[in-house]
Amino acid sequence: MTTPVPPPASPQRRFKALVIGSGAGGAPAATALAEAWGEGVALLEAGPHLHARDFTQVEREMVPRLYAQGGVQGTEDGVLSLLQARTVGGSTVINDALCFRPPPELDARWKALGAHIDTAALAPFVDRVEEVLQVREIRRDQINRANYLVGLGAARLGWHGERLRHNSVGCVQCGFRHLGCAYDAKQSMNLSFVPRAQAAGAQLLPEVEVHHLERRGGAWVALTSQGAFAAEHVVLCAGVVQTPTILLRSGIAAGDGVQVHVQTVAWGDFDDPVDGFNGIPMAYGVLEFADIYGHTGPGYLIEGVAVQPLGFSVQPQLEGLGHDEVLGRYRHLSGAVSLVRSASRGRITLKDDRPAITYPLVEADLQRLAHFYDRATELYLAAGASRVLLAHRHVGWVDRVTPVPTMDPGTFYVYTAHPFGGAGRGLVTDEVGRVPGQPGLWVLDGSAVPEAIGVNPQVTIAALALEGAARLIADA
Repeated sequence: MTTPVPPPASPQRRFKALVIGSGAGGAPAATALAEAWGEGVALLEAGPHLHARDFTQVEREMVPRLYAQGGVQGTEDGVLSLLQARTVGGSTVINDALCFRPPPELDARWKALGAHIDTAALAPFVDRVEEVLQVREIRRDQINRANYLVGLGAARLGWHGERLRHNSVGCVQCGFRHLGCAYDAKQSMNLSFVPRAQAAGAQLLPEVEVHHLERRGGAWVALTSQGAFAAEHVVLCAGVVQTPTILLRSGIAAGDGVQVHVQTVAWGDFDDPVDGFNGIPMAYGVLEFADIYGHTGPGYLIEGVAVQPLGFSVQPQLEGLGHDEVLGRYRHLSGAVSLVRSASRGRITLKDDRPAITYPLVEADLQRLAHFYDRATELYLAAGASRVLLAHRHVGWVDRVTPVPTMDPGTFYVYTAHPFGGAGRGLVTDEVGRVPGQPGLWVLDGSAVPEAIGVNPQVTIAALALEGAARLIADA
């Protein structure tokens, strides 16, 4: 992208605070700042402002419209896909609406990383996030057959599993959460915190892509696709890829320490139709192998998962007639996904002015992914599946626990919808989110989270953003 030439700044382009990005971090931060400073706050978003009428539930239309890089964003080597949104509300518009409170184990882990979190002190901010997002436990009658089978297998094996919590109280169970909610039920940031920020006086400016920041005369100037915007304070919440990219373009060191939840999938094949595409895609979780909330497992969750046909078709690793067979069994498959709290560390750098992502998987992650394949096989066989499909090109269908012959990167389908870091606390920012040596510059999104936390992160990121905004206001 060519550096934009800014026009002369006009009064309406000067604010007390700019918040860049409107996702899980940016929307709550903008709300808190606007409640203090009213019209002095602007919320900038690179993507469009979409509404219920825009969410057509047609994959070939919505994936390129909603997802960063049209849904093909990934690492330079093509091994790991990174699924993020580019729209008002950020990735909360395409997530599965799952809501976990911050694991208490984060306190000690973050302290060891030079960062700070006090989950007890954070609790009031978590409470507010849950109130605004209308977080509730998914009801028993809302569990579709695909998630029920995950729970059945776990129960028969004596594993700890539970119905999960979500922010879709009025969910009509259409199965299209990954394509935006066409019914205004999922309380993603575009329907929850963004309107609150606007009601408090914040100006929402969609389709404004920030290239870099400059320090001029004691203020920050954001150089964007729509000209220049000046402010006393800037809060970067553009996401794990774009926040470090903006910092790097601004001459500020960033990009190291990226960490993700490494995700891969397995499917149980059942004689009767499962039709996982109907209902809530993720509703049941298995915590037996987690290393949070008091568990001492190897470090991953198992969650029931379902995707629509286009998204499903890219996941199996079989080719030719084998792939045809898988697609023919689509209605009979129940899916489970891993959330591996990765031990790997990746990096974001600039390449021809664009972000380049590297993420080499380390042996510990590969072992946990292999462990997940074994446990998912056990789970589905216990639930009554005739066979299990692993997203691994050298294995495919199995009818017993079968050791995976190789876990070389590139031999199995792996992605993440939960990246963290790149501007992490204790590394790029101080322990609470300020950028050292850059007065008035804060990072309050997932890029400031110094590690993969082990659960779906939207509540944790939002609560940290509210807490950080309160600190910013107190410092101002």
